[in-house]
Amino acid sequence: MRLIAARLGALCYAAWGLFHCKVALDIARLGSLQQGLAQGRIYQLAAYMLTIAVFVLVFGLWRNWRNDRAGYWLNLCVAGWADAIWVIVVVAPGYVPAVRGLLPPAVFVAAAVLTSIARRATLGLHDNDL
Repeated sequence: MRLIAARLGALCYAAWGLFHCKVALDIARLGSLQQGLAQGRIYQLAAYMLTIAVFVLVFGLWRNWRNDRAGYWLNLCVAGWADAIWVIVVVAPGYVPAVRGLLPPAVFVAAAVLTSIARRATLGLHDNDL
């Protein structure tokens, strides 16, 4: 059960990362319509989004897939922080409809729950070994 939960969680993180790679591309396309400093700042935002997306994708498939403790905490913090900012800055003020805006955080929550189940099961195994 723990390995299945870890791998399903890793796949959720991978899906989250892939979706956000597309978001980074969409932001870069938006930047191409701008000029000067506005264009540079939007490209910077696209680069940040791509960095976060690739980080979560790679750590999901590399570390969460193996139910790794460090990978668990890193993806939980990085993706969780990114989605918290999204919800506070974009969804809560109503810039996007709630259903559309809360879908990516729902994928994060699924990943977090599944990898938490896997980590808890791993901790339980270690408790029994003592």
